[in-house]
Amino acid sequence: MARNKDKRKDNKPSAPSALRAETGPRAAVGTPSRADSGPAPATTAQGVLPPFYQQPRPLHLQDHADLCLKSPPTYEFAAKTVAMQIVIGEFLVAARDYPIVFAPGTPPVPVIMLGLRPEENMYVRRDGSWLPGAYVPAYIRRYPFLLGEAGENKRHVLFVDEASANVTRGQGTPLVADGKPTDAAKNAMKFCEAYNLDQENTRQFCEALAALDLLEKRNINLTLANGNKVAVNDTLAISPRKFEEMSDSLYLEWRKRKWLFTAYCHFHSGMNWQRLIERAAQRAAKK
Repeated sequence: MARNKDKRKDNKPSAPSALRAETGPRAAVGTPSRADSGPAPATTAQGVLPPFYQQPRPLHLQDHADLCLKSPPTYEFAAKTVAMQIVIGEFLVAARDYPIVFAPGTPPVPVIMLGLRPEENMYVRRDGSWLPGAYVPAYIRRYPFLLGEAGENKRHVLFVDEASANVTRGQGTPLVADGKPTDAAKNAMKFCEAYNLDQENTRQFCEALAALDLLEKRNINLTLANGNKVAVNDTLAISPRKFEEMSDSLYLEWRKRKWLFTAYCHFHSGMNWQRLIERAAQRAAKK
């Protein structure tokens, strides 16, 4: 999505991609599940990784015996993220705070807008905290964890990014205790599994939108409090006209799959462009 005619590229979501990283025989937490995926994979020396992740390794009972989570977490890693992928399970809470649009792709990907200028997330404050009261996207809350393949049988296990500022050695909430995964590690595994399941549901929803040609291109033109113009181009949105022309049989199918509710949340979120403008004015007043 282009903004202000800036030629730099944002962290744009793309089609899911599997993570394959280091393997090891002593992974602390792991159950079979779908491979992880994420927005805008970045090619690194280790291979293709989702955004934010630099040195993900399977959680090991011995190697990570003193590994801990920082509390409270910092969100500095997302300070330059202008648009973030969400899953359909988040649409209700996300629509309260952010505009929801779709990034072009195969299939398209739902994202929330976190800023109006390149590399500026207006919801991450200077101290690294998230704006109080605003919803924190699940993808960001999941970090520094994700599911990845490990071992010859390519079993999916919990990975942790050792390079994350939210990971420490010996200080914080431990991930391993007495040679066993702690509740923090188990909860992280459950969160990642639920997130991946919701990603699959989201993929099916977005494939249906594309197959039915329900998405249309949108260019959003905004005027900030200081009079400056901002353009958010090359986004996609559900066409209200095409949505209303949906056949009765398709309507019933979508109601059964709870996709009607998802679409209504998307429509409602459009009112949040004004909220972004107000947030931009608040940040400008503090500078």
